[in-house]
Amino acid sequence: MRLRQFAHTLLLASLLSPSILTAQRPSGGEGGARATSDTVPRVHVVWGRRDGTSTFPLAKYPQVKPLVPGQMDFRHYHTSAEVEEWMQRWAKERPDLVELYTVGNAFSGRPILQLTLTNKKTGAHTQKPAAFFEGGRHSGEITSTESVLYLAWHLIENYGKDPAITKLLDTKAIYLRPLNNPDGSDMYRLTAQANRSTVRPYDDDGDGLLDEDAGDDLDHDGFIRQMRKFVGAGKGNAVKDTADKSGRLMRNVPMGQGDYMMYPEGIDNDRDGRINEDGIGGLDLHRNYPYNWRPMREPTGRGNTQGGAGEYPLSEPETRAVVLWLLQHPNVSVSNSMDTSVPMHLRGPSTCEEEECMFPADRKLFLHFDSLGIKRTGYPWAGNTYRTYATRFAPTPEEARPEALYGHGPDWGYFQFGAIWYGDELWNGGRERDYNGDGRWDQYEVLRYCDEEFGGRCYKNWTTAQHPDLGEVELGGYDPKFFAQNGPPDVLEKWARNQAMFNLDLALALPEVSITEVGVVKAAARRGAPNDSATHEVRITVRNAGYLPTALDQAQRVKIVRPDAVTVAAPRGSSARVLGRAPEFHLAGGETMTVTHRVRVTEATTFTVRYNSTRGGVAEREVRVAP
Repeated sequence: MRLRQFAHTLLLASLLSPSILTAQRPSGGEGGARATSDTVPRVHVVWGRRDGTSTFPLAKYPQVKPLVPGQMDFRHYHTSAEVEEWMQRWAKERPDLVELYTVGNAFSGRPILQLTLTNKKTGAHTQKPAAFFEGGRHSGEITSTESVLYLAWHLIENYGKDPAITKLLDTKAIYLRPLNNPDGSDMYRLTAQANRSTVRPYDDDGDGLLDEDAGDDLDHDGFIRQMRKFVGAGKGNAVKDTADKSGRLMRNVPMGQGDYMMYPEGIDNDRDGRINEDGIGGLDLHRNYPYNWRPMREPTGRGNTQGGAGEYPLSEPETRAVVLWLLQHPNVSVSNSMDTSVPMHLRGPSTCEEEECMFPADRKLFLHFDSLGIKRTGYPWAGNTYRTYATRFAPTPEEARPEALYGHGPDWGYFQFGAIWYGDELWNGGRERDYNGDGRWDQYEVLRYCDEEFGGRCYKNWTTAQHPDLGEVELGGYDPKFFAQNGPPDVLEKWARNQAMFNLDLALALPEVSITEVGVVKAAARRGAPNDSATHEVRITVRNAGYLPTALDQAQRVKIVRPDAVTVAAPRGSSARVLGRAPEFHLAGGETMTVTHRVRVTEATTFTVRYNSTRGGVAEREVRVAP
């Protein structure tokens, strides 16, 4: 039995193989290739049940249908095919501004697509300061994809109209990856199934089988909700929540103190006494980053472990595609790799107190963006994972105990990549209105908000059904996809736009180097340097016009960036000489400094002055020096 089930588990890999893709992958170009209209991937996946006898039926969610096909709107969740069609369309219609290419392949072999937005006429994107924004890492956290898509649309639509956006794309590069996990995205949007992150088969329950007990949509409404069974007073683990006068909400209590048993909607497919304990996948792409990675299990039983971490750091191709691409693009200074649904402007550190493990100057920058983010979005929290996130619900300061999270993206982004890196959480799960003013969002308040704002359609009333093992049960509860984990389409645009505008704020803060003045004077003799043959001094004034420095202190520590340098070069074959080495430095935001080079000329010579900064960009001028 186990061997047969395991063989059917392997069927998933074949179902997810590239052969099921109905279109070709892009090829050629940067990291892969620009996609054209006939190569946009269109995936129609049949998600096989692990016993091999049936498939998960496709769901037809109205929430993923555009208001008008072919027109952009943010009142629906875009399918992966629609996301990719828009990316292709922009690349075709605005080749001067948009580049579309592949950056890797997901677990299925399907390409992961990315956009670069910049005015190509003003220089290559690799020569400009850059920002990177990513969504769609976790299968079900699809609001993040919408925010990246919104930012792309907003920048493209407003280039040439909005002076700030026009200047941004003239002088900077914006890298946008709306859908880092296309496999999980399709599963979430096209079937009733959901999971934390990747679809790679995984043994969640430790029985030697992979993904053999996924949820079952017993009432065929397209969602896997909750299931309750009345068992009598003192025999269950849940009671009706008296705060809800309608009798819909349930409240968990210790076993033996309730009159209902609560379950997720489904069947005990592997007959182990549990329901839905081993669904599709189980690893977490956001625990797979290399900094402070910890294994899921270790033999001593005394070490720190991390659920969902994967077999080894960057074992998952989706995370690997982020890290390897960024390591080849060190011009990126800011990033936001987003999820749902706290909501919070979330960043590192994830394993230490920020006052102890961050450079003070870098921390000051993060605190600035924390404050800016809250003003922009209205999120109730902004700060680090280790303390702010972990203690946000602590009733008293004495009970506020930090908690470490390992292999986390924001930690890699700051400690190893040396960037301003956020992992923001969008949407609030309906925790919108504190009706009784006690500073908390109780479940009955969430349900009341659902009733008042959306006519109750985000909650399904309990309905009777026959269960093959439990007999008569009731099915109901919140819409798990378009309310609990992501907002109803009615509010999607607000959440996508507000987050996109914060990300735009990050991009507008990028460093930007320039040469503001170049002067030439006769060289004076240098005391103590009798062999100095310089005839002139070239004095170059340079400036960083951005808010951010050309390198964070942490970036300098780990040498992810080179020092800034101003060079003066004579034409090839010229007798002119540049004496000495170029000084190395970094500029703070708004800082100006003057660099002096001593040169020797015997005839009029035009020198090229160049300011190179890994993250601040490149500036170049010419200066003529005559004897």
